[in-house]
Amino acid sequence: MATLPKGPTNAILMNIQGMADPIGYTLRMRERYGDPMSLPKMDGKPVLATGSVDGLRALFAVPPETLDQMMVDNFTAVFGESSLFALSGARHTAMRKLLMPPFHGQRMRLYGKQICDLALQHSRDLKPGQQLVAQDLMHTLSVQTIIHLVFGVTEPAEAARLEKLIDELRKSFSLGLTITLMIPRLRREFRGFGPWARRQRAIRDLRSFLDPELARRRADPAERTDILSLLLEARQEDGTALDDQQLFEQLHTLLFAGHNTTAGALTWVLYFLGHAPAVLRRLQDELTALGADPDPEALAKAPYLEAVCNETLRLRPPSPGVGRKLNAPMQIAGCDLPAGAGVFAQIIWAHHDPTVFPEPEVFRPERFLERTYSPFEFLPFGGGNRRCIGAAFALYEMKLILGTLLRRYSFELVSRKPVRVGLQGMPGSPVRVIVR
Repeated sequence: MATLPKGPTNAILMNIQGMADPIGYTLRMRERYGDPMSLPKMDGKPVLATGSVDGLRALFAVPPETLDQMMVDNFTAVFGESSLFALSGARHTAMRKLLMPPFHGQRMRLYGKQICDLALQHSRDLKPGQQLVAQDLMHTLSVQTIIHLVFGVTEPAEAARLEKLIDELRKSFSLGLTITLMIPRLRREFRGFGPWARRQRAIRDLRSFLDPELARRRADPAERTDILSLLLEARQEDGTALDDQQLFEQLHTLLFAGHNTTAGALTWVLYFLGHAPAVLRRLQDELTALGADPDPEALAKAPYLEAVCNETLRLRPPSPGVGRKLNAPMQIAGCDLPAGAGVFAQIIWAHHDPTVFPEPEVFRPERFLERTYSPFEFLPFGGGNRRCIGAAFALYEMKLILGTLLRRYSFELVSRKPVRVGLQGMPGSPVRVIVR
């Protein structure tokens, strides 16, 4: 295609509208311009958006060295130079290989009972008729998993302190911070005021907790199974260990990728189940049939539970899309793009393709029992060599937490009014539920 397709031209307006209504705006843009469409240029290079199966296959089924991260400067500013988000090429491949083992296979399954026990412990005081905000419950369950499994902090007072620090870090990722990232000259602390100052303060406070913990573990390298301890033992290709700065930046990245996103997905499950009582009944029948105290692996293998999680992730992926920078000329979705061009893989377009997902706006988990989808049709965690490193762990955690909760409780929506999507894919307003 000699001429690139049309698309929005005002980057600031596009970003503001996209932040206000990530899914609705993205789908309206497809309706207006079609797939593919152009996005505003970056560094003088064209940027293409596509969610078609052929376009995503052309983008993600290429050698890793062909693609880099888009907007690396933003990721570096927020997470640091050694963050997995900011690395590219051989350095990204090496760090990914080092970080991957705890999030897959047998090592991941060792955490199963802990996840179920934590979900039970922090939900056992729920009372029938009690009203609560689903986000609050799911944030608690998600952060407790991180505190125990990632950081390995079990002493109650220290765990409570760490929970507050993580919560402040989460709250610091605001709309104001997103706008600040779009305007680099605003990345200043302004004597302690503003979103950038709040973010830096939250990072320093978390670092002040973590540095003494790292020193204690290095001085007493007892055998432990938490992810932080495994990272302390890990060795890079040159045989060296990660230093404190590298460890902190990877943990910061894991916190961002694994806390809000999981809590948001769990909240959306309760929201969709509240609108689909027949789905809830079928799911609870499946969970009841597993017995009084099912093994975590039985929960993880429950087919309808997995279908419910996948259908939620289809409708509410953690991010509506992911960006890649081309290191070589490529043809994507019929468009010839030069090296340095950007491609935005529109996940939400792929998940709302009516030729792949009939009636795409309908919550219907059965579709995941009827067929298997390719990684270019269903990709809630991105694709290619930069696919979310914790994807398997996130789905595993979702299934165990939901299986533990929904075997004991139902959650009835206080209001059935639609809830918009907010930052990081979270519900943009409180999802209030009544415990039954």
